[in-house]
Amino acid sequence: MAHGYGAVKEMALLRLAGAFAEAGFAALVHDHRTFGASDGTPRQDIDPWKQIEDWRRAITYLESRPEVDADRIGLGGASYAGGHAIVLGATDRRLKAVVAQVPTISGFEQSRRRVAPDNIAALETALDADERAQLTGEAPRTQALVSADPAVAASYRAQDAVDFYLQELPQGTRWDNSVTVRSTRKARMYEPGVFIDRVSPTPLLMIVGEQDTVTLTDTGLTATTARWNRSNW
Repeated sequence: MAHGYGAVKEMALLRLAGAFAEAGFAALVHDHRTFGASDGTPRQDIDPWKQIEDWRRAITYLESRPEVDADRIGLGGASYAGGHAIVLGATDRRLKAVVAQVPTISGFEQSRRRVAPDNIAALETALDADERAQLTGEAPRTQALVSADPAVAASYRAQDAVDFYLQELPQGTRWDNSVTVRSTRKARMYEPGVFIDRVSPTPLLMIVGEQDTVTLTDTGLTATTARWNRSNW
């Protein structure tokens, strides 16, 4: 199990893993690289394909554990990691079940909905300026992960997201309200919905929120419906 965009395991995921463990499952939870307890630099940097690569290593690690049945490994991810779950379900047949909770289906479409049309040019300018600055030796630039203040550059502004990311965390949790600017470009390029038809024959459970203000409801429903229709041709 792993968390979504910029989140760490202390943000409710440990409690969820505990519930699975109490039900008799062996539950492995990790922080994505550059976040939380995991190492990696620059900090707070999100590359979906590197996160998927790391998660695949976690599957291999689970196979090596004596308390784990290597023929009964499942994977679950939410939001951004829900998209990862779809990609891994389609590309790693060691998985026997996949759960994608409120998954990212289309990074482009999500960005199109979140960024007002008159702000797109400024966003592109900021992304390009960050690329040029890195060429001169600057560290990747950062912005807030969440903020309700429209004057503050941030990845998320929805109140649900602000409340989730700014929740009180256990003492000692390593998390900052920041993310690299280049993570936005990578998120806009990320299209895990392309892989949804390829998950079969591995069972896939998709959970879509009817009133989700962070991850798009309609793209999740459309992907689910399209997959069901094609699988029943």
